[in-house]
Amino acid sequence: MTSKASLASSAEPCQSRSATGNDKVPFFTAAFVVVVLYSGNNMPSALYGVFRHAFGFSPLTQTMLYTAAVAVILPGLLVFGPLSDAVGRRLPMVAGLVSFALGDVLFATAQGVAWLYAGRLAQGLGVAAATAAAQATLTDTAVRDAAVSGRSGRAGAVARAQRKAAVTATACVTFGLAVGPLLGGVLGQYAPAPRQLAFLVHLALVLIAAVGAMRVQDGNATHGHVRLARVGVPPAIRRTFVVASASSFLAWAVLGVFSAVLPSLVGGLLHTTNLALTAGALVLMIAMSGFVQLVNRRIKPLAAQAWGLVALAVGLMFLVGAAFTAGTLLTVPAMLCTGVGHGLVYAGGLYEITVVSPPRDRGSVTATYYAVSYVGLGGPAIGVGLLALSGGLVAAIRLVAMVIAALCLLLLPLIVREGNRRSTAGAPTTAAQQE
Repeated sequence: MTSKASLASSAEPCQSRSATGNDKVPFFTAAFVVVVLYSGNNMPSALYGVFRHAFGFSPLTQTMLYTAAVAVILPGLLVFGPLSDAVGRRLPMVAGLVSFALGDVLFATAQGVAWLYAGRLAQGLGVAAATAAAQATLTDTAVRDAAVSGRSGRAGAVARAQRKAAVTATACVTFGLAVGPLLGGVLGQYAPAPRQLAFLVHLALVLIAAVGAMRVQDGNATHGHVRLARVGVPPAIRRTFVVASASSFLAWAVLGVFSAVLPSLVGGLLHTTNLALTAGALVLMIAMSGFVQLVNRRIKPLAAQAWGLVALAVGLMFLVGAAFTAGTLLTVPAMLCTGVGHGLVYAGGLYEITVVSPPRDRGSVTATYYAVSYVGLGGPAIGVGLLALSGGLVAAIRLVAMVIAALCLLLLPLIVREGNRRSTAGAPTTAAQQE
């Protein structure tokens, strides 16, 4: 998940040095850092079954391991986003990558559940520290290049650069989330040392990213006081925010639950222990979400959220059907539909929040939006773990899937009424119009 608060904080072009062809290097370095972080953050999802067999922990522990990193990432982003503005991008990026490298080492050498918790906390801290700085670097370099080149007018070029940075960050996050379980599943299944090799391979990628990050030039440090990113929503856009954040909560709840337990669930449904196959279901869902985000250019944001909620509900019902019948036929459409739904809701809600947020409040609004989304990413997954203690994993997934699907359908009338209100009152004022 991308931190737009950090993107917003660096919306103005840096004037410290001229843009040259060398600006492409920090841009692609920052993109690589984001991919490495999010692939590593989601890679353990494919291997929790191996660790459960080795250490004998419960489904609740499995979901708590997943949410441990999420619990660190959210407050960390509120700290490290402003910190990267004050001290520059390089230091937080390198520090975050070092922390994530420690997490990989802890997973690779784990001797018990406590080691796994420590590894997840180190990974969460690494994502929080380095992602904020890396995504800000994407915007810094893209905007600086646009401001200097000034194609089709400086304002238009900067706006396109900001969109390029946002699209790149979103694509890198989604690609990383998908490739992580794939890497873990394939290496865990077909390579030696299933509990160690995937993390050692990822550790090598982290070290490569760290070397690149150390070469990023800091030209926009303010050396001012570091303050937490503000959380809040102006009254003028509160109605729009409620719709977008509620949709986002449900979409990320689906992804969080799936990331925490889906490989284990699919393994039970398909009666297989093949890690590559069980991780493939999660990869399919995330890849479909990323594909939808990239190709969706014509559906209006509110309509995208509405259709996305419908797709989420349909996909979850397919999953419930697969759980009730213990069959394989419904598993693939369940992953495809939920992926489409997540992609539509994520792209639609995020774009709408970006458009309507006043420039002076953009950071606080996006921080609040992501706070809600991260609660969705971690909270329901814990609920699945608690329910699984008494009724088993399959029964817990069935119940939680039905609840989320019902909430998706209950939210639809609110979105329809909001659409009717806007068609009568006119489109909401955009941030560009306010500027």
